[in-house]
Amino acid sequence: MTLLMELNGEIDSMVSSRFKVLDKYEREDGTLEYLVEDGDLKLNFERLVQGLKARGYLASLRRRDSSLVLYVFKAPQVKRRSNLKPSALLLATVLVVALDGYIRFMGVPKITIFESVFLYTASMMGIIGIHEFGHKLASWYHKMKTSLPYFIPGIPGFWPTLGAVITSLEPPVNRDSLFDLGISGPIAGLVTTFVVSIVAGMTSPVLTQRELSHYLSSGLLVEVNRLDIYTEWLINYFHPNQNVILSPLFFASSIGFFVTFLNLFPAWQLDGGHIASSALGVEKHKLTTFISAVVMMLMGFVLMGLLVLILSTYSPEMRPLDEVSPLSKGRKLAFVASLALLVWLYFFTIRGNMLFTYF
Repeated sequence: MTLLMELNGEIDSMVSSRFKVLDKYEREDGTLEYLVEDGDLKLNFERLVQGLKARGYLASLRRRDSSLVLYVFKAPQVKRRSNLKPSALLLATVLVVALDGYIRFMGVPKITIFESVFLYTASMMGIIGIHEFGHKLASWYHKMKTSLPYFIPGIPGFWPTLGAVITSLEPPVNRDSLFDLGISGPIAGLVTTFVVSIVAGMTSPVLTQRELSHYLSSGLLVEVNRLDIYTEWLINYFHPNQNVILSPLFFASSIGFFVTFLNLFPAWQLDGGHIASSALGVEKHKLTTFISAVVMMLMGFVLMGLLVLILSTYSPEMRPLDEVSPLSKGRKLAFVASLALLVWLYFFTIRGNMLFTYF
């Protein structure tokens, strides 16, 4: 009892050094409630949380009616996780992607096994891996504990990978950290995807008219009459007025664009959902989740839209410890930019993309 009283006294001192405490109440479960005065909350709360973490505690800041309440509670115990499962999933995904490249591109004229298997696998895993590294970097910056990435293998010859997921082992401190956690992955993955697409444009083999006629008549090639705007521009930029065999890396970059596109929807626990939740709040985020699911289905991504609708009712969204402090102005502008990027990706890299037309 004496140790508990001393600890409570230490917590009281930590809270009162950051906030003006108006009243205090201790629940039966040991949670401490502090009625605090409004003011400069964001930085003070962030520093308080870092101090509490060192003592095995966490805090949350909520508005209750017209009052501002700070809760201090015992931090949940995080079990030490084995690296065996994420390592096994990584290896399985690499093998499935390599097999997918072999099935899909071996036998295509002027495409070597290095391009169809090794370079294709490196590009695909690089896009997904750097996407997840972006999340890890943001969590490290905001001092959040997260799991290793769990890569998800797909079906070779159909869809080589379902991407990867990282589990947050503790909630983000505030809206800023939730926003950064959401936006970091799509931006990192998108930059990598652009690099892969540019390399694809540069390395796509060129055919003479005689070679093209021969390969088409023998059935070794299928003519692609429609491409997405971005791929069409790349081909015309690097190989104007020439007959081109699309590099396997274009398939990898198409999946990269598609993953970024879907993740930017302001829905559920997608990356865009974290972004929207931090900018709009919980109730409006529920509305954007429903709208996003409907838009997905109208675009033809019916299964994804249904999954978002169903899973959003069972799996709660991530909520920051501090739901009171607003998102920074720069991040509010970045939220609008993320929606603009979502629209750009659809019209320039998704609509007319060979991935959805020919595969």
